[in-house]
Amino acid sequence: MTQKKSSVEAKSSTRKAPAKKATAKDTALLVPPNVPELVPDIEGGIPNTVSFLATYMPLRVEFPLWAHSNPSETDEEYLSLYWNGVLVEKKTFNQPIKPEELFILVPVRTMVEGPHQLHYEVTIFNDTQAASRPLDIYIDKTPPLLNQHDEKLSFSDYVKQYGITDDYLKDNGDQAEATIPPYIGAEVGDTLEWQWQGYPGEWQTAGIRKLNPDDLNPDGLESKPIKVSYPGTVIRQFSTDVCFARYIIQDRAGTAAQRAEMRNVKSNPNPPPRILLPPFIKEAKGNASFSTLDVRDAINGVTFIIPEEVEIRPNETVTAIWGEPGTLGGTSAIMPPGVREVRIPRVYIPPHMNSRVELYYQINNPDVPVSPSHYVAVRPIEGLPIVQCNKIQDGAINLRPQWESAAFTLGDWLLRHTSQYVNAWIEGVERGDVSKVIRLAIANELPVPTEAGILTLGAVSKTDLMKLALNYQFHVSVEVSFDDKKSWLKYPYAAATLEHR
Repeated sequence: MTQKKSSVEAKSSTRKAPAKKATAKDTALLVPPNVPELVPDIEGGIPNTVSFLATYMPLRVEFPLWAHSNPSETDEEYLSLYWNGVLVEKKTFNQPIKPEELFILVPVRTMVEGPHQLHYEVTIFNDTQAASRPLDIYIDKTPPLLNQHDEKLSFSDYVKQYGITDDYLKDNGDQAEATIPPYIGAEVGDTLEWQWQGYPGEWQTAGIRKLNPDDLNPDGLESKPIKVSYPGTVIRQFSTDVCFARYIIQDRAGTAAQRAEMRNVKSNPNPPPRILLPPFIKEAKGNASFSTLDVRDAINGVTFIIPEEVEIRPNETVTAIWGEPGTLGGTSAIMPPGVREVRIPRVYIPPHMNSRVELYYQINNPDVPVSPSHYVAVRPIEGLPIVQCNKIQDGAINLRPQWESAAFTLGDWLLRHTSQYVNAWIEGVERGDVSKVIRLAIANELPVPTEAGILTLGAVSKTDLMKLALNYQFHVSVEVSFDDKKSWLKYPYAAATLEHR
């Protein structure tokens, strides 16, 4: 941002009139500000929750450029951010505004726990002022509180008396069930991880899940007792007589993880004829049981590998399983004798973004069980394209010229495939009643027809656009489903104003 060069007195003499407060007639109601450091919303959870780590550094708040921006040395423009109605910072612009200048850092001292509301106000070169719609955010700094009576996992009476035996595992679906006691401060979206350890040995993750509304007591103050299972494949990795079990809880905001005290468990299962280790993905980073995959490293697919320590006998083939074969994102492949790796094509990667995929293998011998699973968390795509419109110029759509409809398109993105679907729509306020938000459809579950090139989303007629209020800013939003419409990834939105001039 260019700093102001003239004095306040000299500047004020160039103004034709004092800044005027905008009215409903001459003000464009701006879209809310954007806070990048929000954790993903989850159904039943508090929306717009700020990442815990982000509260210990200045919080970046970003803004789209408003329509008709034309600052100069004599006609400056101003951007003011308000936190709970209190001014945080006022930026001054006297040259054309660059996109990278449109942000304000909120001081750390304001990051107190609880709900907060942000909005911003803009004064453009002709002294017209406009205010944005508010953005409500929530800051959570308090971690969950483990059970004060006994925070340890509990097992069945049989396990307490005899331990985990081979007979017990056979009678219970090759798993040992445990119960996590209620804890205070439970919320939808909390991450629950339960672990197993032999001696000597490192903690092994046996499972991960997120809390849903059914896991909470009706009063909402604590969780219900939660059942979890330890797979026999994890338990059999350790031959020691005594093993240890524990769990870890972390809330959605990412406050300090709460590790329960470990429970000693007698363990004497008969080991399988061969010790099998989980497979892994060459392009992912992590440990033996869990890893994370950046989709930028998967543009040519990924490499499924069986560790060299696993005994595979001559003439034995191995079937590699990625996800659930027969479903979108799931596949299997047979490795011939002597081969320990196979390529998973790129088409099977995107359906697992923002979630995790299970992979394991089966040695084609009836006496050998299925291998332990490895879980890969697939990160979402970054650097997504912004929707384009042939009628948006200088941040506005002008209704005065003669035209019938506005066309909308979307550029290419990483791992695009014809199994994906696109939604696109316009959201703004109604012309007759600006208190009402309306939505105009552009594309509804549009199948992606090609793997590359400009994608035509659809068009909105001038007649439909005239349902939007003049001089009020609106969103053009796009979301893409990579998993057969089970979930949708939002792309960057475009903002524009409807005019008639």
